[in-house]
Amino acid sequence: LHTSTFVPTLTTSYAHGTSSTPLLHDTVGGMLQKSTERHPDKEAVVFVQDGVRKTFAQFQQEVDQAAAGLLALGLKKGDRLGMWGPNIYEWILFQFATAKAGIIMVSVNPAYQLQEVEFALRKVGCKAVVCPTQFKTQQYCDMLRKICPEIDSSIPGDIQSTRLPELRTVIVTDSRQPGMFHFDDVMQAAGSQHMQQLQDLQKKIVFDDPINIQFTSGTTGVPKGATLSHHNIVNNAYFVGKRIAYGTTENSPVTFMCSPLDNMERKSETIGYVSDHLEAKIVDPTTEQVLPLGMSGEIMIRGYCVMLEYWNEKEKTDECITKARWYKTGDIGSMDGYSYCKVNGRSKDMIIRGGENIYPAEIEQFLHTHPKVKEAQVVGVKDARMGEEVCACIKLVEGQECTTEEIRDFCKGQVELNLPLHKERSSVRLFV
Repeated sequence: LHTSTFVPTLTTSYAHGTSSTPLLHDTVGGMLQKSTERHPDKEAVVFVQDGVRKTFAQFQQEVDQAAAGLLALGLKKGDRLGMWGPNIYEWILFQFATAKAGIIMVSVNPAYQLQEVEFALRKVGCKAVVCPTQFKTQQYCDMLRKICPEIDSSIPGDIQSTRLPELRTVIVTDSRQPGMFHFDDVMQAAGSQHMQQLQDLQKKIVFDDPINIQFTSGTTGVPKGATLSHHNIVNNAYFVGKRIAYGTTENSPVTFMCSPLDNMERKSETIGYVSDHLEAKIVDPTTEQVLPLGMSGEIMIRGYCVMLEYWNEKEKTDECITKARWYKTGDIGSMDGYSYCKVNGRSKDMIIRGGENIYPAEIEQFLHTHPKVKEAQVVGVKDARMGEEVCACIKLVEGQECTTEEIRDFCKGQVELNLPLHKERSSVRLFV
């Protein structure tokens, strides 16, 4: 139960998720080991459609086998392995196996097409790729051959590709292909020396090591590889297990959550309150000053959850993580005295009119309350005097007519209208 449910404790839009529950200081491999020791015979993973059921003891054994197998194939701590495919058992297995071997697993979107997958694999320098032959219309092996025609004539594990110079190994989960390993090859590759190597490695892996690269598309530009650590993922998963949730890839991902005991209004209209051990604040996007309670501004997050970096993109990292390690979410929201937060837009949508910050979503929400308005979209347009003016494009309910005065009267005291209303077909262009 949120301790501030009954008494509003905040005086400004800054909240710190104080907690009597300490942060976990373990790795993903360490957490699996502990779960296995506690519940060896409980089911750890179930894939009903594929007929796969594994207890913790069985899963732990296969994770170690796969991890040692990857080491036997020549992968080393810090290498990147791309997992490209749908929700299958091997996805989970390699997530834990790479973590145990100190290899960074790259989550490659299963819907990626040629250009997208080539960009992702080259961007982070994947040394290995794991994929099924195909899934629905996605022909994974064929696409890899188109990017790297050298695969067919290669010895498995020794691919020399022009377009993906760091790629050496492709592992196929469900068939044998020229130049590629089969999943069974990995599971049978390790000898006793590789198992010993794996055990020795556990002393060198620390919870701040990177474990995952998750590509985030963002709103502009090419995808960026959010680099997450054991510490990020272990703790976020632990605290998420207690509530429901809001967040971003760069924050491991969850930062705000409701309580199961919250009323329907809080569950449906807010993203909840700040998670344990995290800090959140609402700031003016221009000045980054903390705002009073109830005022809209950019949501910023600090704490264990903030990613290490965008892989190999210092400039992009510095754009969104301040020197004080605050992550700029780009989301616009407001906070109440109990630290419950409402999200109502994106900072990139913000319009600066004569030095004043205007959030389109707030105007759109107000216009939608007019009975004749079916849709409203608010955008900024250039203006020589004000810098930007606010343009509302309104689509009327079918069969309805609307006059300038009607909208003007409706907005009086709420939204100031100072430019004429123009009618084009069934929609209205309204400058406010």
